[in-house]
Amino acid sequence: MAITAVNAGWNTGGPTASGQILASNAASDTEVALVFTATATLDGSTTTFNLNFIDGTATLNFTPKGVLLNVVGGTQQAASPVYASAGIATSTLVPVYLSGAGTSANTVKIAGIVLK
Repeated sequence: MAITAVNAGWNTGGPTASGQILASNAASDTEVALVFTATATLDGSTTTFNLNFIDGTATLNFTPKGVLLNVVGGTQQAASPVYASAGIATSTLVPVYLSGAGTSANTVKIAGIVLK
């Protein structure tokens, strides 16, 4: 099995199409970071999944210099906490590595910051 890729939910009305530049919000060219949350459903055996910045196909108008992740909720945390770390990001996605597989059908909610 595998954990299905999830899409970021931007806290500031983030990008929705390839190369999109947004004005007058935290996703504009003058800002240094974008903030998001995403929720993944665990499968009980896999410890990695992809977190898409938009939809898994569309790209940001930059390649992130880094991505910071923090587990902030989900049903898995009550059973046995897991922690998340980020792999090397592309303009499309960032791989997420969990400290454990968790329990099948439990969720992990992740908050993150994409650094420009």
